[in-house]
Order: sequence, then C-alpha cells, then structure tokens
Amino acid sequence: MAEPFLFKVNLGGMIDILANHLYSSPDVFVRELLQNGTDAISGRRLSDPDFSEGCITISIEPEKSMIFTDNGTGLTKDEIHQFLAVIGQSSKRDLQTGKILEDYIGRFGIGMLSCFMVTDEIKLRTRSAKAPSHAYEFTGKPDGTYSIIDVPADSVQVGTAMYINAKKGCEEYFHEDRVAELVRYYGLPLPFPVMMKSADGDYRINEMFQANGKNVHESMMQLGKNIFESDFLDCIPLESKSGLFSGVAYILPHAVSLHSKTKHRIYLKNMLLTEDGEAILPKWSGFLRCFLNTSQLRPTASRESFYEDEMLEQAREELSQCISGYLINLSKKNSQLLEDIIQIHFMAIKSMACEDDTFFKTFIPFLKFETNMGELSGKDLLTRHDPISFTQDMNQFHRTSSLMLAQSQLLVNACYVYDASLLRMIQEYDDNLIIYPLELIAVDEFLQDPSIDAQVEADDFVQNAKRIFKRFDCDVALKSFSPEQLPVFYMLDENAETLREIQHSKENSNEMFSSMLDAFAEEIGDHKATLFLNWRNPLIRRLIHLSNAEKVKSALEILYVQALLTGRFPLKGDEMALLNDNLIQLIEWGTAE
Repeated sequence: MAEPFLFKVNLGGMIDILANHLYSSPDVFVRELLQNGTDAISGRRLSDPDFSEGCITISIEPEKSMIFTDNGTGLTKDEIHQFLAVIGQSSKRDLQTGKILEDYIGRFGIGMLSCFMVTDEIKLRTRSAKAPSHAYEFTGKPDGTYSIIDVPADSVQVGTAMYINAKKGCEEYFHEDRVAELVRYYGLPLPFPVMMKSADGDYRINEMFQANGKNVHESMMQLGKNIFESDFLDCIPLESKSGLFSGVAYILPHAVSLHSKTKHRIYLKNMLLTEDGEAILPKWSGFLRCFLNTSQLRPTASRESFYEDEMLEQAREELSQCISGYLINLSKKNSQLLEDIIQIHFMAIKSMACEDDTFFKTFIPFLKFETNMGELSGKDLLTRHDPISFTQDMNQFHRTSSLMLAQSQLLVNACYVYDASLLRMIQEYDDNLIIYPLELIAVDEFLQDPSIDAQVEADDFVQNAKRIFKRFDCDVALKSFSPEQLPVFYMLDENAETLREIQHSKENSNEMFSSMLDAFAEEIGDHKATLFLNWRNPLIRRLIHLSNAEKVKSALEILYVQALLTGRFPLKGDEMALLNDNLIQLIEWGTAE
C-alpha cells in the first residue's frame, strides 16, 4: 500500500498569487473591504433583528494610511484564527453544512488578501457583538505570518477597523477623492451609509440620486447621467418577475456596433461585480448601458463574472423580456421616440425581431429596407400586391436594380445582416405575399426578343460583335428591354463569375498562387457570359447602321467596359487597356477632324 503524503504549500507564494494575480487591478481592494464590511453588517442584522444602524466609515491620511471601519458583527479570537488565518475559509459559510449563507456577498475567504496589493501589512482591530467584553488586534504579513494581541474592549467599537499603510508605488490609492470615486463605483447601491471623514466635515460617499415621487422617469434619467456621465434617449425599468434582478437600462443616443463592448454597472448584492454585460445581458443589447443589481446569481472566485447555470439563463430571458416589452409598449404610446430609436439602433432591433415572433409583429412595420425604389418600410412591403424579389449579393442588386425598376418590379437589397431572415418571416406572416430570391432566370424574363425584322436588320452587327468579344469569352445577343437609356447589359452565370474572379486575382498574385489559381480555373465547368445589346436604345440603333467598322468596334468595346463598370465587375488588365486604348482613339479622331 502506497504511503500517503500531504501537499506542502508555500504560504507566502500563495498569498502573492491571490493578491497580485487573481484580481484585475489593485483598486479592487476597496471593493473587498466594502464587501467584508457589508457582510459584517449583514451578520449583525441576522443575529440582532433590532440592529439597523449599519455604517462604514473611512478616514485617510493622504498617500500614507487608511482606516476602514464597520460596525458589523466583529470577530472573536477563535474566529480570527479560523477565518482570517485560513485561506479559503469564509465566515459566511455554515460550519455544519458548508453552504454559503445567502445574506452574504463573500464566499471564498480570500478578499482581505487583496489589500496586500497596496500595503505590506494588514492590521485590524475587532470587537465581536457576540462577546463585546473582549477586543483583539490582528496583524498579518504577506509572508503568511500573523499575530494576535488583546486590546482594551472600550478602545474598539463593536465591529472591525482595518488599518493599512501605503506601500511604495501605491500612494495614488490613498487619496480621499480616489477612494470616494472607487466607493461610488463599487458600492453605490449599498443600502447603508459609507461615510468619509474629511477636514471639511464628514459626508456620505454613496448618496444616490433619489426620486422625488413626482417624476420617477426624470429621476431615473438623472441617475443614468450621474453614473455614466452621458445623456440618453430614454430609460427602461428592469424588474425581474422572479426577483432575480432590478435596475434600469439606458438607451444610447448614438449608434454602436451590435457586438461592441459597452460598459455597464452590474452589482451583486449591491456591490459591483463587473462592467461586462456579456454574461447576463442579451447578445443584441449593445445599444444599452445597464445599472443592474442581483442578489441570487452566483459569482466566480474573482467576483468579476457569474457562474453559468440555469438561474443565469433565466435572468437573461427575463432581461430580454423587460427590454422587448418596453419597446413594444413604446410602439403604442410614443411611436416618434420608437422611430428615433430604430433609426439609430436598427441593427439591434432587427436582431430582436428575428428572435421573437411577438417583437417581429410589433416592429416589422417600422423597420427599413433598401430597395430599387428607395428606402421602404416593413409596412410598405406588407401592403404590396405584386411580387417582391430580393438578393443577398450587393453587386447583383446594383447590376439589376435599374433593369427591374423599368419593369416596375421591386427588388430588395437583402445583403445586410438579418434582412433576408426578416423577408422570409414577412412571407410566413402573410401568405398572400409573394417574396422570392432573385435568380438569373428572373432577370432574363425582362430581356425580350425584338421583332424578326429587327433581328434580320441587326444580324451583321451582332455577328461582328460576337467576333470582337470572343477573346473575352463573352457571347453577344440582341434583346429589347427597359430602360431604353441602357444600351447594354452584361450577365453571367455563377461559374462565369467565379472564373472572372479567379482571373482577376491571378493578375494580382505571385507565381506560386498564380499556378494554384490556374488549377482552380481548370475545375470550372460550363460557364456563360453574355453582353445584351438593347434594340430600344438610340445609340445601338445608330451603331447598327454605321459603316465605319473601326468606329463600331471602338464604340462596342467602350460599351462593353461600361457594362462591366455598371455591374461592378472588377476589370481585368486587358479590359482596362481596352478602355484606355479606345479613349485615346476617340481623342485622335477628334483631333484629326
């Protein structure tokens, strides 16, 4: 049987890891002191229901020292040994069951060690409410050693006073303004006063802006301005039906990326947990800044996020309902404000509409879509009686929009995020609507054959054009289409477009990649590109009867390049040269004349 051994722990090294590497910034020592003081006050309230005078007091000697005092439950000598001297042992646990008592914030018994980030020694004086006839002074050092001595009971109030001196390089954290700023940041919603002793008189640091009872909305907006130092479009009350959270969300007055890292104030039991809302807020909530407090969600060891569990998932769902419910209600009470919000934060609104049917039905009339007939709302689309086509290809939209507009055919540019999904939802919402993706065959329907006489009249011209563009792997056909101002229209199938992209990339690549692109090109099967000449266009009609072959060729080549540019196709090297050569030729003809 193998002989068991015990792990050996370098206590000084462990304290260094916990104090200097667990936390993201030295200023969290203020948060941990606030947390310990808050838990001490909660403990005293639990043991003495008549106690209601909880308070934390801070006094500072600038750049030198700080005294952080609470009038909470205090510690007995045995509790000092048990909780302050054992890393990971928290006084907030039930010693019989090991469970965390829900009234407390702290859970891991390591928060006090964060003070070693700003001091080389922790000294505290404490007097327990359970044994007020005794008081003790504890001194701890980062090497893991500590001492305890008795002090006169009447020299210490019931509670705990923490004494820390600034270590070299950390003097910035020992200024009244700096500490007051951190207290407001970490513990603004604390339900009892945090007082600062000042030469100009004591004052409460965590004074929140209170509603005056006459205009709650105005008071909430002022609170948001005080916290985030910004004016907002509006505010959204956040109240969980199950009691998981309470707070307020503020709507930013400017557009932001849907996935931007917006800073929030998210508190656990009135103490700041994180500015990052990713763990609890909906993924589309980037247009909000939230001031939120929760009492039931579980924090991670560093107290900078939440554990992923069913309760957190429920909180996310309820937060989503609060936000969407507010916007739905706004559509009935203040449609102008809603339109302003949608205009600024349309991406987030579209995202919500895709995820929630009720939200979709409420907001689809307000959402905007880019079309070949200008910007149209969801309401405009829902009231149309003719078919609606859409494309998720920006280039295809620009290539075909004028052609379809001439036929009074609506084309929606659905290449933006969520638009295609919303159009499909519109189709499902109203079965009478006909909404379909644009296909080449649909465009081809608008290209009509001219009369037989016209085809005979233009046959030599068309055959000549075929010969001209054969080297560009492009066929030519005579069609009749609107608008008549459009002389030519270039269309190609998917394989031909892929081949064009490969050829364009090859011209801008080195030898190694060029050979790879050649291999890709060889795998492309049948492909078709066609330049359609518009019989209705006056320029084409005139070219048909022009006898000067050289001028006809030059005009056709310029029209070919024009068709490519209109269709937003990248020009290959020989096509760019084609444009330059023919423009020079035109200048020479003009000079000669």
